[in-house]
Amino acid sequence: MSERERPRILQKLEARREAYQERGLLYRAVWVIAGVIVVVAGVAMIVFPGPAVVVIPLGLAMLSFEFAWAQHLLDKGVDGGLQVKDKIVGADRRVQAFGAIAVVLGIAAAVWVAVAILT
Repeated sequence: MSERERPRILQKLEARREAYQERGLLYRAVWVIAGVIVVVAGVAMIVFPGPAVVVIPLGLAMLSFEFAWAQHLLDKGVDGGLQVKDKIVGADRRVQAFGAIAVVLGIAAAVWVAVAILT
């Protein structure tokens, strides 16, 4: 993470990681398998409908209890998300309005495609 304070959710994740290390081998193996399944489901949601941007970080958070590479990817993603948030908050009103219109149009296009497929 950069110079800013770690988000509260990551602080909670750290506390859980410490408790996780005390668990047995079977629990940890099942946890890793579940984490892999969640990440694979999230990757599938990139192509198929679903909240991939929520599911993939959740799976990475699960895997970060056991693997440093998953922790690194999760930290990178959170850092990138915080940078984007800072840019959005710091943008002028015209840029924010354009972004809001783009989001609404994107949702409308997704609904239109879903209706076109279902009919």
